[in-house]
Amino acid sequence: MTAAPAATPARAGRCPRRPLPQGATRPSDVLVRFLANGVAYLVAAGAAGAWDTFGNEPRAHWLALHLAFVGAVSLMVLGASQFFATAFLMTVPPPKVMIRAQLATWNAGTILVAVGVFERRETLTDIGAAALLAGLVLFAFALRGLMRSSLQRAHWAVRWYLASALCLGAGAILGALMARGTWIAGGSILGAHIALNVGGWFGTAIVGTLHTFYPSLTHTQLRHPRLQAPAFGAWVGGVTVLALGYALGADAIVVLGWLSLTVAATLLATNLIASRRAATDLRLPARLVGAAQPFLVAGLVVALVGAIQDGWLAPLPGPQRDAVGALLVTGWVGLTVSGSLLHLLSVLARVRTLGAALPAPTPRRDVAITAAAVTAVTATALAQASALDFLASPARLALAAVAATIAALLAAELRAIARAFMAPGPPVSPRLRAAAPAGPAPRRAR
Repeated sequence: MTAAPAATPARAGRCPRRPLPQGATRPSDVLVRFLANGVAYLVAAGAAGAWDTFGNEPRAHWLALHLAFVGAVSLMVLGASQFFATAFLMTVPPPKVMIRAQLATWNAGTILVAVGVFERRETLTDIGAAALLAGLVLFAFALRGLMRSSLQRAHWAVRWYLASALCLGAGAILGALMARGTWIAGGSILGAHIALNVGGWFGTAIVGTLHTFYPSLTHTQLRHPRLQAPAFGAWVGGVTVLALGYALGADAIVVLGWLSLTVAATLLATNLIASRRAATDLRLPARLVGAAQPFLVAGLVVALVGAIQDGWLAPLPGPQRDAVGALLVTGWVGLTVSGSLLHLLSVLARVRTLGAALPAPTPRRDVAITAAAVTAVTATALAQASALDFLASPARLALAAVAATIAALLAAELRAIARAFMAPGPPVSPRLRAAAPAGPAPRRAR
């Protein structure tokens, strides 16, 4: 990627991109702030996980999951969503005040819910849930502002994110009810909570982003753009129906929800497979993200078959829970997030160096890492079958090795980002300095 010469005139019929106003927030700055907070929560989640493993506190497991998903992953979703929406809509990012307000409310909500549940203080839990809902409202207003400031018509870039925020809002309310000990006779608030938070919040944001992000990774275009509308309807409708089915404990409604999600995943896969076939010279992030998508379809099919054969509880708290979790969480979410982070961190590490290109593909290494990740996830899912439980230990070792390899690559990019943001910024050309708005004139000495 090279910078265009300064003297190149703008093409006829196109407006040249205007430089950001002095002191304005860059899209990369927004992403860095959310990612930095997310990494801090990942460290805290790791500490809670160690406490759960070596300590005697039964609530440490819940605390680790809460810090990892509500804290780390959710903050990454919030930051990446606004980063991608800014790029897709070709506009300027939300103002600094809006970014600070989102981070303040989300951090406060995450911490208050953790303390409230851990210490069994319902008031703190309720205040924390209200803060998280306020953060979602601010997130929705920020997306709305991006749409209003853009001349583009790429509304799909925002619809998926708004729908995901609505799902998390409903899931947060159910989580607060569970913390109070509320339950539904014959139904499962926990199942509805998982459907809304995992499938609605994380799933909707990821599926929506992939429609534009994966073609960008592969340097292609979305082959079948008309499939995005039915994919959106099937996914959001499937999450809604699934949550309702678990809340009511209705077999037919739960099966319908899993079926709708499977249809949406198939429509998404159709577009992504077309991009993969047209791509050449793929880097590791594109390979990991592409390899993750079959696990989405496979996990939903396993959940659908389990719900049909063994009832509505089978895919979540039932016998298929571990296999579904391995395919959807470890396989789909894990590999998609890993590949996306590798790409985003590579971009951030070079965003302040004009003309810096992304790392060149290393086919042998990238194919080996991707194959090892696919094998480890597949073995983990197969190990859940009673006849194949001997695969459990090798699968855990393989997953640990893949995770350590990807973590090392991420750490290298984080070090590059630290060096880039600590170094002085690039010099401003005389042409841009002349185009910048002049400041107030100095006062004359009397």
